[in-house]
Amino acid sequence: MIDQKKRIRRCRRGAADRGEQMKKIAIVLDGWRKFVTYAWIIGCRQYIKEHGLDANIYAFNSFGNFSMDEKYNIGEYNITNLPNFSDFDGIIVDLTNIKKENREIKEDIIRRIRESGVPAVSLVERIPGMYYSGINNYAAMKEIVEHIVTVHGCTKINFVGGPRENEENQLRFEAYCDVLAEHGIPFERERVYEYNFEIVTGEQAFDHFEEKGLIPEVFICANDNIAVGLCHQAQGRGYRIPEDFLVTGFDNFDKASYYVPSITTVGVIREKTAYQAAELLDKIWRGEECANEVYVDSEIVFQDSCGCKAEHPRDRGEYVRENIFAADYEIKIQNDMLLLKRALIDCQTFEEMAECLPQNLQMLNYEELYILMNKNLLGDSEEILFDMHTVEDDYPTKGYPEDMEVFVASRGKEILHDCKRKPGQLIPGDAESSGGDLYLFLPVHFRDREIGYMVLKNCDDLMNGQMIFEVLNVFLEAMENMYHRSILSRMNQELSMLYMMDSMTGLYNRMAYNRLAVPLFEQCVKNGNPILIMFVDVDRLKYINDNFGHDMGNIAIKTVSSAIQKFCPQEGVAMRYGGDEFVVLVPKYDQAMAEDMVAKMYQMIDSADKSLNTNFPIEASIGFVIAENGEKNLNDCINLADEKMYEVKKAKKVQRNQ
Repeated sequence: MIDQKKRIRRCRRGAADRGEQMKKIAIVLDGWRKFVTYAWIIGCRQYIKEHGLDANIYAFNSFGNFSMDEKYNIGEYNITNLPNFSDFDGIIVDLTNIKKENREIKEDIIRRIRESGVPAVSLVERIPGMYYSGINNYAAMKEIVEHIVTVHGCTKINFVGGPRENEENQLRFEAYCDVLAEHGIPFERERVYEYNFEIVTGEQAFDHFEEKGLIPEVFICANDNIAVGLCHQAQGRGYRIPEDFLVTGFDNFDKASYYVPSITTVGVIREKTAYQAAELLDKIWRGEECANEVYVDSEIVFQDSCGCKAEHPRDRGEYVRENIFAADYEIKIQNDMLLLKRALIDCQTFEEMAECLPQNLQMLNYEELYILMNKNLLGDSEEILFDMHTVEDDYPTKGYPEDMEVFVASRGKEILHDCKRKPGQLIPGDAESSGGDLYLFLPVHFRDREIGYMVLKNCDDLMNGQMIFEVLNVFLEAMENMYHRSILSRMNQELSMLYMMDSMTGLYNRMAYNRLAVPLFEQCVKNGNPILIMFVDVDRLKYINDNFGHDMGNIAIKTVSSAIQKFCPQEGVAMRYGGDEFVVLVPKYDQAMAEDMVAKMYQMIDSADKSLNTNFPIEASIGFVIAENGEKNLNDCINLADEKMYEVKKAKKVQRNQ
């Protein structure tokens, strides 16, 4: 329980000490995969605007559950160590996406918030010692299961859930169990399947139950992703929904209403969750009594998947139209990122990069940009090598140095010169406004090692378009490329071998052949897994170099390598094999997956060619083979892919000459 009187007295004393100055709200959130949970920020800002609060939002965002690289995730979560929570008037947290593998990080965040004594509201999940704002998961799921039992008369009911340790999943599962018990329906553990909240869970669950002969009368799914995945898998097996069995979801994502059949689900306005959290903080600041827990209204949305008729069916034509424009927007983002990447890669020094960023980021529509960096990174190249001392002492995995250097400070395209940051200050100089603004803080790191952080002021368009991750990733890649180049210029051949990176393209270089490519190929052969071997060649590079100069040839190389980098999965190896040649290895890829990857690469290169508007076409030819039986070695497979690439190139030449 929260001691409200004690907390109210503390808030009143704090307000008196500060002379009722502007309120500062910290929002700590871990994005869902590579997406910012923008609904929380919208809801909080909406309350501030409607009630005329003199308050700023400081959002500390990580993408710590996206990568399979745990060291990368640790680097993301380090942003939560930046704020001193005692400096804020209120805190809103959403820590539900932090995986169980990182529970120590989650516990540390909670501990620091508690020790600050600042009133805090947890969204979605209950945390002892904090207020709570969210949906009543138990009541909503109980209502939907009750409907299935009493209206549709189902008694064979399977539950497909998310992570077992997740509170939302636990409450929804508890409601399922209680309804069964209340109606005298035996609980059967074999009718429960739990994994994660992604579509794959529904697909795997259906296969599992079908194999066990446990196809029920209804599948109760913990969210809409799972429900859609299950329906898709079942339909692929020849089942019909709701004729063969019923399906329900939860959360009322767009996919629930637009899928065929539309999914019966639970609807909630997510922004309202953060709106009520801000309202709780406001009441605490005013010294008013308030509930420890507040719930957002939800409703059951009955649709086709449970055999009910949708009262307000969504227009699928509208969904198609939205996706057409979304696809066009995605292409625009890719082109913008490609141009940004090209501009950053062309920079020869950190100073050039600092000047380049504001000039090339204005398409992202933010008010101010600040990037603060570890001073060791921006020092002399000979001093920033990652030896053991540098790694352990100068680039920690937890926290940030007191004394950090302002790498970029800009208001639009205007560079703010002589902008300084005092020790302990989150934002340089007098940058903070008088109220009503949003500051988004993002970590800048090389895997688990901090090198700085980025601050964006009022970047709502960026978050609404979900471009934050893409922008940050391009910047991180450019910083890392710059870092490698500064090192490679002063290292001997042996040290160069350790990095295996091509400084121009950011891909691996030929040195990765023996260190990465051969071991990956041999591992796939040993395990009996197929592996894609792709050969990519930049078309007519000699013509471009001879007629337009090598700088233009470099642009063609970078354009093609960007497409390779974009679509080569994390588990693959992409190498610059020669001047204009690239080799890509991707494990567990079949013919269809390879063809899809090639098509996307061609599309991106074509889009970049049109966007760059050069006096020559930027094109590439791609050939590939799928090695499955280990009869040929890697070199033979590369030669075969090379031959297929030349067949593509010859066909293009014939077509041009017709």
